[in-house]
Amino acid sequence: MNNENENMETVGQLEETARKLEDVTTKLENLAEKMEGIENEAKKEESLFNKILAKKTFGILGWGFFAFVIVSLIAQEIGVTLVRMLHSGGGQIPSIMTYIVSFFPLYLVAFPVLLLIIRKLPNDGRQKEGIGFFTLLKCFCMCITIMYIGNLIGTGLSGVIGGFFGKTSTNNLAELITNADMTGTIIFVVILGPIMEEIVFRKILIDKTVKFGERNAMMLSALMFGLFHMNLFQFFYAFGIGLIFAYVYIKSRKIGYSIAFHMIINFMGSVLAVFVSKNYTEDVINKLQSGNPELVSQALTPGVIMSAVYSIAVIVIFFVGLVLLIIGRKNMRLDVNGAPFTRREEKGLVYGNFGMAFFIAACIAMMGLTTLAQLS
Repeated sequence: MNNENENMETVGQLEETARKLEDVTTKLENLAEKMEGIENEAKKEESLFNKILAKKTFGILGWGFFAFVIVSLIAQEIGVTLVRMLHSGGGQIPSIMTYIVSFFPLYLVAFPVLLLIIRKLPNDGRQKEGIGFFTLLKCFCMCITIMYIGNLIGTGLSGVIGGFFGKTSTNNLAELITNADMTGTIIFVVILGPIMEEIVFRKILIDKTVKFGERNAMMLSALMFGLFHMNLFQFFYAFGIGLIFAYVYIKSRKIGYSIAFHMIINFMGSVLAVFVSKNYTEDVINKLQSGNPELVSQALTPGVIMSAVYSIAVIVIFFVGLVLLIIGRKNMRLDVNGAPFTRREEKGLVYGNFGMAFFIAACIAMMGLTTLAQLS
């Protein structure tokens, strides 16, 4: 009998313990739900804070670059006016002066204004894992491919617009570079231009936006870089190679890589291309096509041979880059991280602000005016 009572008492204690454990479990579940609720609220608040910060950041950047455009245009116009007033020789302004009035106001006047406006925006201090030599080589090949395809698109579209008005569209920049003093071209187009443009459109712009998503930083850097050229001939290839430049900088955080790419591409387009065009004259082409061994021998000067070797090398690089663009992108890990916002939110945060809208509108307006001015 005593054993039975003891067993019943033990069962009762076990049941009581089970009830207490159930109560504790219920309380823990309720506590977990509360913690989850607090965590969700914290995430919502963090998301809201990031959205507010993003919109403010992109808005200030938009106003900064809008001022950069307007101040540079005004300063350049003042510079051109002064040069024409002081140019006593009459006729066309020397190419070196054209370079000076184009570059100096841009980087000695407009650039400080940009820095003043965006000075309080923080930079992203995270370090990346670096980028290998072969990846850099692949990126360079793709840049060459994009450059030529983009140039064809820009030239073709300009030609269509010219045809619509019954006129011919002329690439004034290409004519300037072709006829310019080579020393000025190397100083301003090959050296100073790439250094300053990469600092502005890669280092400054990406450092202040990459925390809101690598994809956003890449696209914005390329788009603003392309628009800033304010020239339909240059927009498409500038946008395309701007994507690659941005990728290289985001992955390496070494601005020297994109500066080197930029310098080489500008050297190819403004120095080597001019060298090739001056060697492949109509007379040389006619001699090469004549089939006469003596005439062909006369045409094959060292300059023509070097131009031919260079042209073949560019063609090879072009097709290598084309293959990489078609089938090799995933191997190069070009699918960089997305933004911490939805695609719809990204558009509103990045581009849906007055500053960025004014910058884009100003560049498109100038691109349209430039296109019309180049019709003859």
